[in-house]
Amino acid sequence: MGRRRAGGGGRGGGRGGEGRGGGEEEDLKLHKAARSGDAAAVESLCESDPLALNSRDRLSRTPLHLAAWAGHVDVVKCLCKHKADVGAAAMDDTAAIHFASQKGHLEVVRELLASGASVKAKNRKGFTALHFAAQNSHLELVKYLVRRGVDITTKTNAGQTALHVAENDDVRAFLKECEQSLKKGVELPSEKKDDSVAEKADDGKVSGEARKDDADAEQGEKRKSEEIGAGTRPSEVKKAKVSLAHLENDMEEEDEADE
Repeated sequence: MGRRRAGGGGRGGGRGGEGRGGGEEEDLKLHKAARSGDAAAVESLCESDPLALNSRDRLSRTPLHLAAWAGHVDVVKCLCKHKADVGAAAMDDTAAIHFASQKGHLEVVRELLASGASVKAKNRKGFTALHFAAQNSHLELVKYLVRRGVDITTKTNAGQTALHVAENDDVRAFLKECEQSLKKGVELPSEKKDDSVAEKADDGKVSGEARKDDADAEQGEKRKSEEIGAGTRPSEVKKAKVSLAHLENDMEEEDEADE
């Protein structure tokens, strides 16, 4: 994956007119910039030659594949912003998310998934991102993929789950725990569940504020009764007002946060 492309005799002047009218040289520049992590060059090349965005090298790799393998998050973001094909497959049907998972680049995987890559994508041997992450002992990435809802029971063409290919003891222990939880009918941790916990905390805060408002209102009514009992004319007693605007705003924010 990390090898540089063979130069080939006379490339540049001799082959500049082949393909799509000289664009091959620009394609190679974009591949080189993506692999080296030069985000400024990538941005410039994407704007000057949009067709180079999903161009292929001799191993059928796009610039996104190279950036994902090298772990250049800024470059990956730039390429995705310009609508790079996040599901494009190189040799052996290996996608960008597979390249990133082999190297344990969690932030790159996060960006690819946010841009539409599939956590279920398989290469020609049936390996998923989880298989690659487990095989290469990337525990944090394994945990992240599980939270994103990856099926830990998915098997390769050879019938292996991620647990089968894992070599690191911590990774194996985590995946075993996940499998045992599934057998017991216990839900695995998920990104959505983590968000719901935060929402419940916000709900509790709102409820506490609402109870405080109710108490203030009750105290106001009590003072009003005392004033009337002391001879104060009803017209002089101001009715306690309880503003619920902040509750409505909080609910609107929660609706916007929910997906």
